[in-house]
Amino acid sequence: MRRLNYAQWRGESPHVRGHLEVWDAVHSPQLGNARPVVIYLPPSYARSTRRYPVIYMHDGQNLFDPATSYIGVEWQVDETMEQLSAEGLEAIVVGVWNTEARSSEYSPFPNWFRGRGEQYVQFLTDTLKPCVDATYRTRTDRAHTSILGSSMGGLISLYAALTRPEVFGFVGAMSPALWVGRGAIYAIAAQAPTLPERIYLDHGTREASP
Repeated sequence: MRRLNYAQWRGESPHVRGHLEVWDAVHSPQLGNARPVVIYLPPSYARSTRRYPVIYMHDGQNLFDPATSYIGVEWQVDETMEQLSAEGLEAIVVGVWNTEARSSEYSPFPNWFRGRGEQYVQFLTDTLKPCVDATYRTRTDRAHTSILGSSMGGLISLYAALTRPEVFGFVGAMSPALWVGRGAIYAIAAQAPTLPERIYLDHGTREASP
């Protein structure tokens, strides 16, 4: 695994804002594969000794650059974080790329898409997060650690926050695929001994629901 700045990895991009670093091939012993991870650092990071909250986000190739997005449209996470920084809100964003096994890795239910979501969450909590915390000045407690995604990424975010509440204190689930497992995520939520401190969830009126 190499640690590069974004321009070294992909070349200069007119769409990228702020400072991005890339770990080009982070190995997952839980899943037996590797993937890039792109890390956004807030503007004050290089000139301070502060520690920062961390947001783990799925589908990392779609977050910062349309050149890497699978549909050529980015989420503009870097632009949004730069704007929030000007308002006094800063965080590190860890953009975890998906693999060809996206549906499997984002499904926590083995009988749906041969779900390996539990192993993927183990990769995040047991392999990736310790590396991020050892490399950057992070606030490691649950109150300052978030997880966020959309569709299947929203589902696995909910699962991770509900089954690892000691790790993730905030979850963002945008248009989560709640139908996967015929709504089994509801039972997990009902049985969770501890809920995340904060939950953001949105769901359109035309989306599939169990």
